[in-house]
Amino acid sequence: MQQFARVLVEGDAVPVIIAGGKHFDLRPVAADITPEAIASGILNKVDTSALAALNGEFSYLTPISGVRQIAATGFNYRKHIEEFKMKPPTEPEVFLKAVSSLTGPNDPIARGPNPRVKLDWEIELGIVVGREATDIAAAEAADYIFGFVCINDISDRTTQVDQEGGQHLVRAKSRPGYSPVGPYLVTGVDGMKLDLWTKLNGQFEQQGNTSDMLFSINLMLTYFSTHMTLLPGDLLGTGTPPGVWFGKDRFMQVGDVLECGVEHLGAQRHVIQA
Repeated sequence: MQQFARVLVEGDAVPVIIAGGKHFDLRPVAADITPEAIASGILNKVDTSALAALNGEFSYLTPISGVRQIAATGFNYRKHIEEFKMKPPTEPEVFLKAVSSLTGPNDPIARGPNPRVKLDWEIELGIVVGREATDIAAAEAADYIFGFVCINDISDRTTQVDQEGGQHLVRAKSRPGYSPVGPYLVTGVDGMKLDLWTKLNGQFEQQGNTSDMLFSINLMLTYFSTHMTLLPGDLLGTGTPPGVWFGKDRFMQVGDVLECGVEHLGAQRHVIQA
């Protein structure tokens, strides 16, 4: 397993690799963690013995610079489907989120100017695409996965559903700050055996494991590649376990503290702002 991140040090973005509890400056290997660096293979196996450890304070940024596409799916956890008393889908749903919605793992999340916003969370495992993929087979999907990240798919449920009950996922999930990612980009873990969780104001709201997925990460990568060309560094959200507030008609308010995490991928912390 390798854990990568990008951190802000005295105004500069610094790529790092985490080993033995220390953050090592990755710049002798790669100037930054970008789609190009991922595709080149230089991050596949990094030797930290010649790298310098960071000292002093820093804050986490999004773990990939220059992401070009964010794609996602919904209702992919069996217990989440049961929670909403739905019939299981026969194929994955595919939708996109604006890249401008990306934000860091500890940045505040603004509700936005609409007073009717109903702000909700969705902790998700995010697949990081390793190389260009179009119409790939499920048997080869693992070769196209570079690693995984923690994504919180923030959603405004007011704009998600119109008066006729129609779903509008792009507009509900694409405002600035609605896609917190990180802190870590991790390789060499089994994406189908990871715990996920969400807390609001210190109380657990979501607890699940990726083994509950209806469609596996390999099947989803394959399915997405039949509808679009996936590029190195692209992020694919894989759905959320039960526990979102949408079904309870309760939503986040200004001042709330939202925390979430995925096993090995680190934890996020956000304060909700106006």
